[in-house]
Formats: sequence, C-alpha cells, structure tokens
Amino acid sequence: MTTTETQPASFRSPEEVTVGMVVFDRDADMVAVVRKVKGLMVDLERPTGLIWGVAYARLRPGTRREERQLQALAKLQRARKRGLP
Repeated sequence: MTTTETQPASFRSPEEVTVGMVVFDRDADMVAVVRKVKGLMVDLERPTGLIWGVAYARLRPGTRREERQLQALAKLQRARKRGLP
C-alpha cells in the first residue's frame, strides 16, 4: 500500500518564498530551487543549469517526492559532468 501526498496550495505572498526552497512551477510543470525573490517575481534554477523567472503566484511548495526527484536529477547531472553516462 502506498501513501498519497497532497499537493500544497500556492503561496499567498512573495514573503512566503525563500531562497533555497524547493518549489513547483505550474507554468513550466517543473520542480526547481529558488535562487532569488525580487518583488512579485522569483528566479528558479534546476541542477542542469536552467534558470528562469516566474511570478510567485504560479508556484507552490515542492512535495517531499519532488524534492527527492530534484536531488536525483542533481546526482545525475554531477555524474554526467564527470563523464559518466
């Protein structure tokens, strides 16, 4: 039997978003880490180096599962940089 994880609601204000937080961008349909919060906009980054900006209202906190997915992607990216397949 598996447990289901409910998706958290969107942030109510940009003050709830902090640098280093794992978030899910509903527009890009991707999980990422917050790099910077500037007004109503948030800069996000993936372990692959992809960086983009999005309005804070389009984000929600990442789930534990999504955080693990991001960690796995970071591990894969480090291995690729070392030359492993």
